[in-house]
Amino acid sequence: MLYRVFIIGLLFSLSFSTLHAQSNNEVLFENFIEQHEGLDNAAGELVPINIDEIERKIRFYIEEKFPKIVENTDNILWDAYTTFTSHANKMHKHRFIAQVKVRNELELKFIEIEYNPFSNEVEAYVYWSPEDIEFKFEEKFLKLEASKADLVELKVANQNEKPNLSRFTSTHQGFIDLREEKNRGQNNSVPLEVNNINQLIVNYVDANFDLVEYTRNVTWNSYSTFISPYSSHHYHTFLAHVKVKDIRQTKYLEVIYNPESNSIETNQSWDREKQKFTGLNLKGYSLEMSQF
Repeated sequence: MLYRVFIIGLLFSLSFSTLHAQSNNEVLFENFIEQHEGLDNAAGELVPINIDEIERKIRFYIEEKFPKIVENTDNILWDAYTTFTSHANKMHKHRFIAQVKVRNELELKFIEIEYNPFSNEVEAYVYWSPEDIEFKFEEKFLKLEASKADLVELKVANQNEKPNLSRFTSTHQGFIDLREEKNRGQNNSVPLEVNNINQLIVNYVDANFDLVEYTRNVTWNSYSTFISPYSSHHYHTFLAHVKVKDIRQTKYLEVIYNPESNSIETNQSWDREKQKFTGLNLKGYSLEMSQF
């Protein structure tokens, strides 16, 4: 009898542990660090972890998606790796460019492919256009891209100060350290240097928005990284809770913090008709996190 009770209890414990593990099946900061560190190989080249397996997946995906169009995949080039962190979500992806031979076409064509290390899946938001004789981006992808802010204009992308892989690693490690110090959960994160950044934001709002009487509060919103063979950048977004003149309700102004230049920027402006700050999407959401 005692033996049966022990076995039943053991099975229940294992089942509960399995369910608990599944419920916590999410992207972690440690995954970002692993991917960034994996890009820096002994030859000094930027090559993702398990590149051979990823390339096989991409070739198979193209064969399945375009069986009557693509004759063969000639070459696959790694193009970029990006991460995104907010209180609600964490995600990362690699971008590849596949050079393919289309049936009855002499010129090689290009397909942009996304690989998700978390789901171990690939996806391409393109279709073949017989009229243009090219692979074209789907409308939902173009709509998302059009909603994103210009990071060059915001002095984040293509700047002289470019972060290296260790900067990305140390920033993500900072999230981990502060989370452990404050005993926070995975989705309750703030950057390590948040207090200094908050003061920079208050000063920026005071200097650039005459209609704002004062900043009531500043909250961290998200952190994004981008690295490729030709460029790299990272930035945080914050929400400044501000008191606008003659407006009783608190308004929200979204700003970008660039850790490399230690500076604040925004593309938002006051819309008098809507009585709120408006501008393009500063977070740079990917398609899988959009509402499409």
